[in-house]
Amino acid sequence: MNIAKGKRAAIYTRISRDIQGEGLGVRRQLEDCRRLAERLGVSVLAEYSDNDISAFSGRQRPEYGKLLADLEAGRIDVVLCWNIDRLLRQTKELERYMELCVPGNVATHEVTAGRVDLTTPSGRATAKTRGAWAQFESEHKAERIRRQKAQAAQAGKYLGGRVPWGWKKADAILDEKGREHGGRIVLDAAAAAHIRGGIESIIAGRSLVSVTRDWAAAGAVSLSGRRMNTTQVRRVLLRPRNAGLMTFHGEVVSDQWPPIVPLATFRKCEAILTDESRPRQSEAKFKYLLSGVVRCYCGRYMTGFGAEGHRRSYRCRVHEEGGKYVPGHANRAMGPLDAYVRGVAAEWLSRADVKAALLAQFQRIEEQFEPVERQDVTDLVNRKYSLVRLYAKGAISESQLVEGSKEIEAALGNLESVAAANGGSRAVSGILLADHPGGEFLRSDTEIQREVLRAVFDIELKPSGPYRGVFDASTLRMEPKGTGA
Repeated sequence: MNIAKGKRAAIYTRISRDIQGEGLGVRRQLEDCRRLAERLGVSVLAEYSDNDISAFSGRQRPEYGKLLADLEAGRIDVVLCWNIDRLLRQTKELERYMELCVPGNVATHEVTAGRVDLTTPSGRATAKTRGAWAQFESEHKAERIRRQKAQAAQAGKYLGGRVPWGWKKADAILDEKGREHGGRIVLDAAAAAHIRGGIESIIAGRSLVSVTRDWAAAGAVSLSGRRMNTTQVRRVLLRPRNAGLMTFHGEVVSDQWPPIVPLATFRKCEAILTDESRPRQSEAKFKYLLSGVVRCYCGRYMTGFGAEGHRRSYRCRVHEEGGKYVPGHANRAMGPLDAYVRGVAAEWLSRADVKAALLAQFQRIEEQFEPVERQDVTDLVNRKYSLVRLYAKGAISESQLVEGSKEIEAALGNLESVAAANGGSRAVSGILLADHPGGEFLRSDTEIQREVLRAVFDIELKPSGPYRGVFDASTLRMEPKGTGA
């Protein structure tokens, strides 16, 4: 049927998933809509196409947004689409679409079903009913996909998309267009070695900044081909996948992924990196011995500053918070303070009684942790998965699931707290096990010295008068933490 000549028409096409990546579905819709325009006798003013974007996903559809803007501006008299579900997929979108079409008597025509009547109550009711069923279909499909992915994750299967850094696909079959099909996930030896080394470095007492530098020096790059910053490295090291754990919507659902490190090792690293008492400093501040270790008498941490070749100092972080110098807070020359603290720490660590007391303290932590490794933390995680599977089958009630999960999570929490204490002691243990702990401390890298100082001492600067070029030890409080020494 022909409608009034001169009517300005717009064509909208969309396909949710373009598997081939060629826009063929959109192209076919467009051709059919153009033929419909010829049959109706309207002039096509504009064509809008959103390729590989779901209307139900909530993602913004740029071309659909332009269509709505032109409708609101009164530039369009007729909208042509292949089917109403290509145009709309949610009932709330239909309401907005009708608000724009009804006042201007804008007609909507489908290739598959003819005119969508929005001018009468019964026509609008029909459109709303079709919209509701379209939304139901989308929700049902989304739920089905979600369940399929959850089952795949529980079985340790890959959920699709780019293979995470640290792994790669093996035995995949390439089609004529170079796309991979099938295959299995295996470790990428080079990337996995970086991750393993990074986790071990964190446990040994090294900083996140040093791990980032190590990776950069070794030429490690992300999947996008760029060097990673400390935030990205931290995110990589904290992935449960490193220990073979698969997550789905934030919940661990399987331990069947190829692991890079044992779960107990991963938990140690995780506990250290997520410790709220561990100050997060910028890369520059981590260069200095006492940044994030010594505190101002106001309670805030001190940080180092000063350009190369100039006198460097530690100052209270309050200066950074306000963006300018604030009177009434500590400010000390770096060189004399570092030398004094290093000397006191080396002398104290060399005392036989101190060495014995600290080794006994950390040995108790080791003894606590060893049974954890023997019993295999994976057992607790697997028990949690089993409860979820039983609940999904209806074998246990929701209250049983909640109660059992709480018990398991409490047990895991206890083990992780032991792991945190164990991880924090590694730098100190490495020093104490040397024949001459004081000398070993002085020979260690600055980051190891900093971890030892943080683990063993409370260091605080006291109020003082103007700096007169000589370090005054009376303005420093440096006391061992709970050793009785």
